Amino acid sequence: MANPGRVGKADTPGVTIAERANLGLATLAARKGQDKALTAAVREAYGVDLPAKSVTARGKSVNFIGYGPGQWLVVSETLAHEALAEDLATRLKGLASVSDQSGGRAVLRVSGPRARDVLAKGLAVDLDPRAFPAGGAVTSTISHMGVQLWQEGEADSYDIAIFRSVSASFWRWLTASAAEYGYEVVTTS
Repeated sequence: MANPGRVGKADTPGVTIAERANLGLATLAARKGQDKALTAAVREAYGVDLPAKSVTARGKSVNFIGYGPGQWLVVSETLAHEALAEDLATRLKGLASVSDQSGGRAVLRVSGPRARDVLAKGLAVDLDPRAFPAGGAVTSTISHMGVQLWQEGEADSYDIAIFRSVSASFWRWLTASAAEYGYEVVTTS
């Protein structure tokens, strides 16, 4: 990743890019015949209903992002690294398969008034709020690299999970695409 700082336009940058470090990331897949029991266990453990489609559901200390039938990407700021997968495996034992993704993926937050314009250069998904509402999520490709993207909080703020093996290539694409609008790289805690 790049060092913090501003590139491009001298005035306010159109895009802000931040690596979301120290997250817990895990994939969760319902075991055959356990859908209802898994939904109840997640509600009890994390205070959220599992999304049945490609959206984000925010729970106690974790977010569940639907990306396929019976499959979710789980993200946590408080259960960092492998602690998230361990917590899920303990609480959901026998109901779901859990795989730690913390070391294998990087998550970038792309935000700002020109974030959609930058992402449109490589993503074949309409991010207009009428087509991609708050909390929306998608599994797709950006510039031929597999990604999971979800809208985080405010409009024009997107989190993108990418495989670490392609993160340098993704970074080059992202910064080249954002250059015309100016961008700022910030650090997160």
